[in-house]
Amino acid sequence: MWGIFLESVVIFKNYMGFHQHRYLAFLYLGILLYLWFAEKNRHRRAVFVYAPTLLLLLFFCPLFRKLFVRLLDDSETYYRLLWLLQMSLVSAYGVIRLCAKHRRIGTALACGVIILCGDYVYDSENISRAENAYHLPQETIDIVDLIEPEEGRITVLVPADLIYYIRQYSTNIELPYGREMLIARWDYHHPMYEAMEQAEVIETKSFVELAREYPCAYIVLKEDREMTQPLTEYGFERYGQVGEFVIYQDME
Repeated sequence: MWGIFLESVVIFKNYMGFHQHRYLAFLYLGILLYLWFAEKNRHRRAVFVYAPTLLLLLFFCPLFRKLFVRLLDDSETYYRLLWLLQMSLVSAYGVIRLCAKHRRIGTALACGVIILCGDYVYDSENISRAENAYHLPQETIDIVDLIEPEEGRITVLVPADLIYYIRQYSTNIELPYGREMLIARWDYHHPMYEAMEQAEVIETKSFVELAREYPCAYIVLKEDREMTQPLTEYGFERYGQVGEFVIYQDME
C-alpha cells in the first residue's frame, strides 16, 4: 500500500510540474485551504472546496487506485483524474474572493504572483505559436485543402509528422493507421507503417501494393525520402507539393 501511495505522489508531482513551476501547485493548495475557512455559501463550497478535496483524498488513496486499475485495466491514465481538480477555476475564484475588498491592488498582486510562479510557455520545445485559427501546422491545412473531396471520404497515407493533425482538421481524410503506431510502449505493428517509416529506403513495389490494399488515393512523402524506384513508375502522378511534402495521386 505504501508503494502505491508513493507512486501516486510521483504522478501528482509530475502532473503539477514540480521540476519547473512547483509554486503553482502550492498556490492552488493554499487557495483551497483558504476557501475551507473563508467560503460560507454551501453551494459554492460544494464546487470549490468539497469536490476538489474529495478528489485529492481519493487520488492518494491506495485502495481507490487499485480499484481504478482493476475496473479499467489501465494504470497509465490514472493521472487524468487530476483534470477534475479544475485548478484554474478554484484558483481564480479563491483569488477573487480574497481580493474582493481591494480589487485593483489585489488583481495586480495576483497577476504578479501567477507570473512569478509559472514560466514562459514558449520556452518549451513542445509548444510553438499558433500559425492559424485551427492551432495546427499550416502545411497540414494546405495539404488537406488540396486533396479533400467535396463529397465522401478518401484514404491518404502521410508521414508520421502529420498523423496527429490530419484528422483534427478534416474527418473526410482517413488514414491507414493512427497515433497508436507512434507510442512505443503500446507495441503496435502495422506493415504499412513499417514500410513507410521504419525502412531506410522504401521498397517501392511492395510499398505500392500495400498502399493499394486500403486503397490510398494519395500518398504524401517528404521530398528527401529515399525510394528504390519513383512512384511515378507504378501509376502514381505527382499531384502537388506543400513545403517539404510531395503529394502523389494514384491514377489507377
